[in-house]
Amino acid sequence: MVRVGVTGASGFLGGALVPALARHGYDLRLLDDRSGPIEAVHADWPVAREDFRSPTGQRLLGDCDVVLHLAALSGVMLCAQEPERTRAVNVEGTAALFRDLAERSVPVAFASSFAVVGVPERLPITEETPPRPTHEYARQKAQGEEALLRAAGAPSGPGGAVLRMSNLYGRYRIGERVIGKGNVLNLFSAQARTGTLLVNAPGTQRRDFIHLEDVVAHWVGACAFLRGPGARGRGTVFNVASGETATVLELASRVKGAWARLHPDAPALAVRVVPNPRGDIELLQPEFTVDRSRTERTLAVACRRSLENSLDEILGD
Repeated sequence: MVRVGVTGASGFLGGALVPALARHGYDLRLLDDRSGPIEAVHADWPVAREDFRSPTGQRLLGDCDVVLHLAALSGVMLCAQEPERTRAVNVEGTAALFRDLAERSVPVAFASSFAVVGVPERLPITEETPPRPTHEYARQKAQGEEALLRAAGAPSGPGGAVLRMSNLYGRYRIGERVIGKGNVLNLFSAQARTGTLLVNAPGTQRRDFIHLEDVVAHWVGACAFLRGPGARGRGTVFNVASGETATVLELASRVKGAWARLHPDAPALAVRVVPNPRGDIELLQPEFTVDRSRTERTLAVACRRSLENSLDEILGD
């Protein structure tokens, strides 16, 4: 069996990815230091409580055929407020992991973000769009990408993949627990029950939105890609995005309409623009388009979920 290591295996994405990898027949080596806000552990697939930088973590991962590196101290505000602590994990620790895996000829995929592209010189954003980070979180992700390309993606390296993810939405269940993340759509779902949707100013900032199920499919595809002959000795960037964009105000309007349809007797939702707590850090550009054609062609993965066919499910949880 192919041994697949996953760091950050009990985080939001890891908890959704693990069952999908198991369904594909992989022998899983899972670890997470459980320092994050979400603990998504499945009874059928135990997760070692280990930092990926620890000797035990290094031993578990070094014995794998592929490693998917999800672990990070993530978040725009956390990286801005605690740059030294987050860099120790997201930059130094990640680079050391990639060097160690390259020495053991283990290919690796890295969880990156569209934040790395900053304000690109041209649109749409493609897999070749270079990093132009504008804040600490984006800089750390960009340096993680660079470390992967330098180690795993070197001509003599085992191969590596960078998965730049756009705005994830969606939830899943582990037993009776609903596992979600504080992204804008999930926040709107919670706020709808109070009667008012709070939009961070200015509201015209545009984002690409991709359902968690489609993100998981991309990671499973990347795992298979790294096992193939075309991955070795190179680093490949993938755009994990749907191509479906909306401004935050447009998204609020769609949530308002879906809520009215689901609750015809309830008062209409109000939409209120409020000060943006990340306004001096977050990019607020009103234009944002993504081309994912090379990703779709290489990984043979199409996005099957859309905002239209997901809103009722999210608002109904």
